[in-house]
Amino acid sequence: MVGNRDIILDRAKPAYFTFQLNHCGLSACSAGYSYGFKMKPYHLIHFILHGEGTFETGGQKNALHSGQAFYIPAGSSGAYQASAKDPWTYCWIGFYADSRSPFFQQLFGTNQVISLVMSADEIEQLFFSIFAVTDQRFCNISSYQESDYPGEQFFPITDFSKSLEANSRMMHLFSRLLETQSIRPDSLVHGLSPAADAKAYLDACYCKPVKIQEAAAALHVHPNYLSTVFKKAYGSTPSEYLRCKRMEHSAMLLALTDYPVSAIAQAVGYQNPFQFSAAFKQHFHVSPSVYRKQKK
Repeated sequence: MVGNRDIILDRAKPAYFTFQLNHCGLSACSAGYSYGFKMKPYHLIHFILHGEGTFETGGQKNALHSGQAFYIPAGSSGAYQASAKDPWTYCWIGFYADSRSPFFQQLFGTNQVISLVMSADEIEQLFFSIFAVTDQRFCNISSYQESDYPGEQFFPITDFSKSLEANSRMMHLFSRLLETQSIRPDSLVHGLSPAADAKAYLDACYCKPVKIQEAAAALHVHPNYLSTVFKKAYGSTPSEYLRCKRMEHSAMLLALTDYPVSAIAQAVGYQNPFQFSAAFKQHFHVSPSVYRKQKK
């Protein structure tokens, strides 16, 4: 008899170990290229393969170089810029995950920037493996050359089996990261604050008509106390965070899908499409239909 058993995952908290790929890519940036980001509903990790640049978030600016990675948690905002003299080439991966997952603390601890042990070549090849699920050109490629892939060449994954395969290859990337980095012991993955628990609750339930009082009740704290600690930790109240998360996710659905506005409203927790449209217009200053036309 052979096999494996007793996997080291907390069966009482399966959401902590669930990951879902959203998108990934590789870009050789032009000199001085900059990108500012608002709150995203998914997590982002960038891996710098070559060159230099800066990453700014939470009022702090970091000068980064090849061999480093920076992490943008779901719900945060900031900006990054390629160097004018030695612009960077980086891979990025966006994915949905519970923000309390041990993965984040074991890989990044309390930081958003780390130095990588894995070589740039291995990281690049692991990304090529994910790309190859939908683009056969990456099955036998040694390195990326921008001239061979002009413009933006993204392939949607619409097949369920390929979705599973791409997700599994992302998980292999993550396992290699934890395997090669100086992993922090599990004892450091301790219980988080009510604010972090509330953020994870809202991240998981924003697609439902959830109320802040329900989140507070689920965490056994008073709503006023929850609002206080949440704003101290994240700079906004739970209600503001929930509204922004719903708006950013609905904007992504409007830009990338042809779903009716009423369906998108339900997908982000609004049972009344008129109420959703009013909230969307207040947030983006245009109606959902106009926003979609602009993005298309």
